Amino acid sequence: MQEFRFIHTSDIHLDTSFSGSGFPSRLGDRKREAIRGTFRRIMDDARRQDVGLVLIAGDLFESERVTPDTVEFIRQQFEGLHPTRVFIAPGNHDPYMSGSPYREESWPDNVHIFNAEEFQPAEIPQIGVRVTGFGFERPHLEERLFQKLSVLPNDYFNIVLCHGSNIGRIPSGKSKHGPFTIEEIAGKNIQYCALGHYHQQQQLPNPVDDTPAWYSGIPEGRGWDETGPCGYLFGEFADGNLVVENRTCNQYTLNSLVVDCDSFSTREQILDAVLNRKEDLFDSDTILRVQLSGALDPRLDLSIPELDERLAGQALHIQWDDQTYAAWDFESLAQEKTLRGRFVQTMNERIDQASGEEKIRFERARLYGIQAISGHEVRLR
Repeated sequence: MQEFRFIHTSDIHLDTSFSGSGFPSRLGDRKREAIRGTFRRIMDDARRQDVGLVLIAGDLFESERVTPDTVEFIRQQFEGLHPTRVFIAPGNHDPYMSGSPYREESWPDNVHIFNAEEFQPAEIPQIGVRVTGFGFERPHLEERLFQKLSVLPNDYFNIVLCHGSNIGRIPSGKSKHGPFTIEEIAGKNIQYCALGHYHQQQQLPNPVDDTPAWYSGIPEGRGWDETGPCGYLFGEFADGNLVVENRTCNQYTLNSLVVDCDSFSTREQILDAVLNRKEDLFDSDTILRVQLSGALDPRLDLSIPELDERLAGQALHIQWDDQTYAAWDFESLAQEKTLRGRFVQTMNERIDQASGEEKIRFERARLYGIQAISGHEVRLR
């Protein structure tokens, strides 16, 4: 077998909708364009690094939203890679089904799309590589196709490419498609298994043999479960050895920060706590979620617009998650000979007599009421 290089990527999700992300619409537009730019950078890297093949393990685009412009953009990117071979294993978001661009469009002759829910081989004799893969033909695939995969011949370097769920370790909230176990991959004479679907880059633990199975991860994070640097995998086979390494490629990084606001009495303390993490956590190309927690001094006027103004330019966007509560001393307030004291006394009595959801409602009413009476912003929960 000759020496060769390859790129393994997946889950690009071109034409993603950010309507449910909580991002402003303009930021959603920028993030969608960033995904497109990141995909182009991966293709540029493939040309610059002289790779022999590009492996795309599903979810290249969002079938329900992909536009003709995006399809043409993808086609041109692949055409520009020639003679580098491109192998695509459609996944649950871009299945090979009626109406799919995979079926309806003409693709450059260096592109191979696995178009059936069964393993099929494609060989590159020039470098002695065989890529065996399957593609989704529908959005949901429950069959365990690895159970049907026979031991592969040992005449070529065997790469297996597919989109699927390692059911031994399913991430929280992740759907199960194309299920398999590492035991079903092991022992099949696979020199590299290129996987897509899980968005965190990882090599699967293999207690059976030395078959390497990797999820390449998402190259441009889209949500708060995809924080930090994102990238693709670069593989090189030389002198009988395979080396796989991460290449970071994302444009905008998502990161989260929790600020404990216990005893804070000014906005400056919040600002300082955020900026103290700037060097290691965010810059002007970061979408940052800041969760504020703990008990605030009641004198603190927590004005999110003011915080945004003071941090303008420090990050691409800051999304605030306010989980704080004012550290009111309700027992002391109830002793005041004022309208405020009488209100708190009445609410304390009702809270003491209530339980369950009713008790929670009274506690919230007491909080909102004391904020209003004291002339503070009423922060609904």
